[in-house]
Amino acid sequence: MVTTLYIVRHCQSMGNIQHRFQGRFDAPVSPDGEKQLELLSLRFRNVHLDAIYASPLIRAFRTAEAVNRFHDLPIQKSEGLLELDVGEMENLELSEIGKRFPEVARNWDQSPDLCEFPGGETMKQAYFRVNATLDEIIAANPGKTVLLATHGGVIRNLDARIRTGRIEGMRDGTVFGNTGVSILEAAEDGVLSWKLVNDISHLPPELRRPPTKYEFHTEAV
Repeated sequence: MVTTLYIVRHCQSMGNIQHRFQGRFDAPVSPDGEKQLELLSLRFRNVHLDAIYASPLIRAFRTAEAVNRFHDLPIQKSEGLLELDVGEMENLELSEIGKRFPEVARNWDQSPDLCEFPGGETMKQAYFRVNATLDEIIAANPGKTVLLATHGGVIRNLDARIRTGRIEGMRDGTVFGNTGVSILEAAEDGVLSWKLVNDISHLPPELRRPPTKYEFHTEAV
């Protein structure tokens, strides 16, 4: 019995276009993000779903609501799907991060698994939080099809486990775009495998973020 999970990164937020390290700052959806939501909604119009889970932050919850437009399911808010708690770095412009927190910035770009966010969580704590949440959702929905609307940092932690089984897998992970859709299959024996990764085919070119490696001087979470 296979459990299927659609993992969807949130739509574009104002923090994304302002190049901010958002963390848990609850930024509103951008104008292009609204367009992305409309197209994401249509993509899932005829996809069977048994349950929807979402981070409580606006950008992720609005993404879940868009998917739910043609399904009318209860959206279950999950604290475990919240973005990384980056503490004192929250909502700073990327250009500020390297100046004020050079060690964390260097780790993020080279060895994100070693990150310890001042006043927030460590990446190791986030890794266990996120993957424990995934296990709980799978256990609650055996054999069903479930959608998770969440954040880039969360998905990077999931991806590291799925591809390598270790947090160090974050060092060469995929960059997930706004409203990027991935499909994860969880077999009955516990084996996890990607069947689709970061698909943004529902978006026209002008609504796609370039697949650039996330660095503090290029992209925001």
